[in-house]
Amino acid sequence: MTSVLPGEDDSDLDFIGIGFGPSNLALAVAAEELIPNWRGLFLERSQSFQWHPGMMLEGARMQISFLKDLATLRNPASRYTFLQYAKARGRLEQFVNINEFRPTRLEYNDYLKWVAESFADRVRYGAVVTAVVPLRDSPSPADRFARLRVYVRDESTGVETCFSSPNVVYGGGGVPRLLGARNTSAVVHSSAFLPNFPNRFNEPDKAYRFAVVGNGQSAAEIAEYLLSHYRRATTHLFISDHTLRATDHSPFINEHFFSVKAAEFYDYPPAKRAALRNELRLTNYGVVDADVLQKLYQIAYLDEVRGCRRLFLHGESRLSRVEEIDGRVVARFEDRFSGESHEFDFDGAVLATGYDRVLDAEIFREVLPHVLRDESGEISLSRSCRVNTGPALTAGLFLQGYGEASFGIGDTLLSLLPFRAQAIAQEIAASRHRDAVTVRQRPVGDYPPKRYLETDPDRLRAVIERYRFATLISARATDEPVVTQLPLTLDTSRGSHGVLFGHMDLANPHAELLDGRPVLALFHGPNGYIPPHQSNQLPTWNSITVEVRGRARILRDKDAVVDGLRGIAAAADPSPGGFRLTREAASDERLFPFLVGFEIDIDEMVGRFKLSQDRDDRDRWLAARTLAHGLEQDDRDLVASIVELPLDRDHDPIPLRRARTSGT
Repeated sequence: MTSVLPGEDDSDLDFIGIGFGPSNLALAVAAEELIPNWRGLFLERSQSFQWHPGMMLEGARMQISFLKDLATLRNPASRYTFLQYAKARGRLEQFVNINEFRPTRLEYNDYLKWVAESFADRVRYGAVVTAVVPLRDSPSPADRFARLRVYVRDESTGVETCFSSPNVVYGGGGVPRLLGARNTSAVVHSSAFLPNFPNRFNEPDKAYRFAVVGNGQSAAEIAEYLLSHYRRATTHLFISDHTLRATDHSPFINEHFFSVKAAEFYDYPPAKRAALRNELRLTNYGVVDADVLQKLYQIAYLDEVRGCRRLFLHGESRLSRVEEIDGRVVARFEDRFSGESHEFDFDGAVLATGYDRVLDAEIFREVLPHVLRDESGEISLSRSCRVNTGPALTAGLFLQGYGEASFGIGDTLLSLLPFRAQAIAQEIAASRHRDAVTVRQRPVGDYPPKRYLETDPDRLRAVIERYRFATLISARATDEPVVTQLPLTLDTSRGSHGVLFGHMDLANPHAELLDGRPVLALFHGPNGYIPPHQSNQLPTWNSITVEVRGRARILRDKDAVVDGLRGIAAAADPSPGGFRLTREAASDERLFPFLVGFEIDIDEMVGRFKLSQDRDDRDRWLAARTLAHGLEQDDRDLVASIVELPLDRDHDPIPLRRARTSGT
C-alpha cells in the first residue's frame, strides 16, 4: 500500500470494530457498561449510521418485541433500552397506548440512530477497510502476532491510514446475494430497493411489468409495496418453493432464540447441529409473516373482484440469468423439478435473494491462513465468537453474525445481540486485564528476582511431568477469576512449547471459558520451610513452581478426548503392570456426555525456582537437603494422615527429577 498514514495514537485501543451496524452498536453499549474507561474505535464505510435503508417501507413492523433491543434482556436498567429511547423522544406514554409489542421498522431504525449518537466520537464514518494484517508486537515472542493492523481508506479524500489493536471485532454484515446479476437502476437487490427503484420508475400510473425474486419476508413486502404504489403495474413473484409459507412464531419455536439455546447448540455434535439448522429454517429463511401474506392475498382477491389480475405467483422457479438490455430486463427461470427454462421480459426486477456471510478473502488475505475450521469447513469459533487460530496468531479476531454453524439459526438475528456483545466485551476486558498485569509485573521492578526465574525447557518440563495436578486460572471479567484444580498431561511432540491435555466436568462453569480463550496453569513442585538454624539467614520458604500460559480449545473429536484420558492414567502409573485405561472404558457413554476435554497450546513457560540462590554453596546445599527431606518424610506423613492409611513404601515409584539449585 502507498501513502498510508499512521492513525492517531492507537497503542492502548482495547479493540477496533469493523462496521457499525446493530451488532457492533450492541458491543459499544456492552463495552460502556462492562469495561471501565474502555477505548474502542469503530470504522464504518457509510457516511452516517445506516440500517437496511433499502427496506424502510412505510408501516413495516419488526418481527421481534421492542424488549429485544440492544440491552434490555442483558441489563434492564441500561440507559440504552428502547423504552429509554421512547422516553427521551417524548413518546413513551403514546407507545404504551398503542398496545403493540412490535414497533415499526422506521421507529426501530430511529432508536438505533439514537443509541449511535452516544458513540459518535468513537466512530469514523466514510472509512473503507481495505486490509486486516497480523502484526508482531514488540514485547511478544518473535513468532507470535499479538496485534492486528487495520488499513483504512477515507472514502471522501482517498487518504489511507492504519490502526492497530490486540482485538478486532468484525461486524461487516452480509454481502447481497445477486446470483450473478449486476446492480443497475432497473435490477436491484432488496438492500438497495427504496433509494433506487422508485426513482427509476417514477410514474405511478404507468403499466410497468415488475419481477420480484425471493421466498421470504423482503420479497413479500416489496411485492406488496409495488402493488400498492403502482396501481396499473403487474408484479410477478418468483419463488423456489411451491408456494409462500408463513413464519412459525409459536412460543415453543421462539425459545430457540433464547441465549441459553445458543449455548446448548454450541455443545451439540456436528450432525445434530446440521439437522437442527435444517429443521428450524422455517423460523427465519424463506418464510413471511402471516399478516403480510394476508395483505397480499387480500390485494390479489380484490383485483380478481375488479377483473384485473396484477399479482402472478410463479412457484418452483429458480433464477438462472437476469440482465438489463437496451432498457429492458430479461430474466430466465428454470423449473426446479423439470428443468425447463422460461424467459421473461420486464421493466424492472428486484432480487430479494438474501445475503452471503463470508469473510472477505482480500481484506483478510493474511489472516485466513491462521484461521482454524471445523469438520464441515466452517470457521471455528469460541463461545465468545472469537475465531480459533493457530498458535502464531494470538491477537483476537471476533466475528458478529458469522456463527450460525456454531450457535444456531438465531445467530444473524437481533434477539441475541445483547448476549453476544456481553461475551465479546467480557473476553476483551479479560485480555485487557491480563495484558495490564503483564506490563505491571514483568518489566517493572524485576519481580520475581531474576535469580529465581528458570527458563530451561527440560527442567520446566520435568516439573510439569512430575507434578501434573495443576491450578488452572481463567478470567470471566477483570475482577472475576475462575479457578479449577485438575491433572494436566504434557505432549512435548506438538507445538513449539508442547500441548497440555485436561478434562473437567461439563457442569463446571470454568468449561465455558476455555474455548479459544487464554488460560494460566500453575504447576506446584516441592516446597518447604527453611528454618534459620540450618544456615546463617532469616527463615524463608523455598519452592518450585512453573507458570504456563497459552490458549485453550475444546476437543470435539471423541477419539482425541479418549486418547487424552488414557494418557492421564498411563502417566499417573507408568510402572510395569500398572493400571491401563482401556479405550472401551474411556469411551463409556455413562461418563462421556458429562465431561469436556480440552487442550492448551503453550505460548510461554517460566519457572519460579526459589532455592536460596542468594546464599553461598553450603547454604544452598543445606536448603536443598531440607526441601528433599520434606518430600521424603513430611509430605508422606501428611498424606498418610489424610487418607488414614500407612504408606509403607520407602521410595516413590517415580523418582523426583530435582532441579539444579544454582540460579541465574
